[in-house]
Amino acid sequence: MEGEDYIPRYEYERLESEYRRLRRKYEETEAYKEDLERLVSKSRSPPLDCGFVVEKLEDSAIVNLNGALKALPYGTLTGEEIEELQEGKYVFVGRIPDRNNPSGFTIGITKVYDRMVDLEVGEVEELRKEEDEERWIAEISTGRGRGRIYKRLEEKEKDAIREGMKVGLLPGTFDIKKSYKTKEYSRYEVTKSPGVSFNDIGGLKGVKQELIKSIILPMVNPDDYSRYGECSRRLLMYGPPGCGKTMCAKALASALPNCEFVKIGAGELFSMWLGESEKNVRMVFKAANDKLEEGENDYGVIFFDEIDALAQERGMHTGSSGAPERVTGQLLDILDGFYALHPHLTVIGATNRLHLIDSAFRSRFDKIIEVPKPDREAAYSIASIYSKKIPIDHYLIKEKAGEEEARVYLVEEIINYMYSDQYVETEIGRTKREDTITGRFIAQIFGYARDKALEERTMLMLKKGAISNEELKKMWDKEGIAEILDARDKAEDLLKRYEQIEEIGVNLRHLKEGFDKFVQRRAEEILASGYEGMPDEETGMHF
Repeated sequence: MEGEDYIPRYEYERLESEYRRLRRKYEETEAYKEDLERLVSKSRSPPLDCGFVVEKLEDSAIVNLNGALKALPYGTLTGEEIEELQEGKYVFVGRIPDRNNPSGFTIGITKVYDRMVDLEVGEVEELRKEEDEERWIAEISTGRGRGRIYKRLEEKEKDAIREGMKVGLLPGTFDIKKSYKTKEYSRYEVTKSPGVSFNDIGGLKGVKQELIKSIILPMVNPDDYSRYGECSRRLLMYGPPGCGKTMCAKALASALPNCEFVKIGAGELFSMWLGESEKNVRMVFKAANDKLEEGENDYGVIFFDEIDALAQERGMHTGSSGAPERVTGQLLDILDGFYALHPHLTVIGATNRLHLIDSAFRSRFDKIIEVPKPDREAAYSIASIYSKKIPIDHYLIKEKAGEEEARVYLVEEIINYMYSDQYVETEIGRTKREDTITGRFIAQIFGYARDKALEERTMLMLKKGAISNEELKKMWDKEGIAEILDARDKAEDLLKRYEQIEEIGVNLRHLKEGFDKFVQRRAEEILASGYEGMPDEETGMHF
């Protein structure tokens, strides 16, 4: 026994106990290692499914999985990912360790996908208030064959939407996640104060008077007009095309403060879808009325151009889809209840075929105002307005001893020329010169004369080398434009008469040339339309 270390019994028993304890720890560690490897393997496995978040909670989220709503913990997401997680965001769902069972698994969110769910777009048809509660219900149409959705609204949702507005709905729950500002007039001409003055319209004094008496005088004296009856806010203007109906409506809208002018044609209202045409009519009036109620506009004018195409006599459309008659019926309903709308809303219709308009619809207007073709005095007034917008020939100014005198001379001479007691011969008949004259025709004549004067100025500029743009010069030569326009000969003639380019302007030759160029076509249009032969129809309401 000599040379060996002696281990007391109690020390041996202690070492043996420590060995057994370490052995147990080792076996537990091995077991934990196996469990950990199994957990890591599970966590790295592909996700079980993909869904989108419907609602975020404190420690979990409501996820739409294939149409079923499930509350799932955030799982392996970091705090930053949870903070940035949005409703409608797609997430991957997979196995994650169960906090309540260290060796078990549960289902949770494993990763955020960089895609958002597509919202279903619906339209708010109507907002209703529940009788027993202080809550609102929105009737929403999605147009997918499921009828209508009746959605209870939270206070913030009620403030954010209105009837006719497009909204984005979360699939499954139909929560309103986005509202889109409606653009009911996207297809129509909508302008604030169109920029046309009554002073810009020659003649038509009687038409101007009726518009002013109907709309502007009640604005000046609202107390008396409201006390003794409604003013005439439903107006129908009729007369030949090109005589100023649209300009008069725009002038009225320009005169009214903060007024929105909406011009609508038949093609912009009709739709191939059942019920869509009538809805378009309703939305035009509703949108204009809402803007007045909300204070966005102070006045509103809805102008229906060629309204005979919208409200023709019922029974004429046999074999059609019935859309024209439904639109006529919708317009009748709206005009019947028109005075329930905002008192600053005006509706004006315009037509050159009064006899085609449905008689019941025609009777809904407060006034039917004739817009006649201009007589000599009115034509003189119109021509005087357009003469101020053209350059005048230098030699004419010199001859008449002043620019203003030259303009007066041009107006007098062209009016005498147009109203001479002559006939215009066409292949389909003949008509007097004066019967072809409209405000639009006069504007066309002056526009032609202006263009001819500017054309001559440009040719002389090229001849004198006043245009320095090399690219334009190359294009001019390459395309042979000088030969097409006979520019060289014309420029030589101009050089004989004018020293300066600015001396070239409109003269009587240009105006007569413009009249002669267009008068035959105008006569054919008048004769083909049959307007001259239309019988006068007594409505009892002409003004």
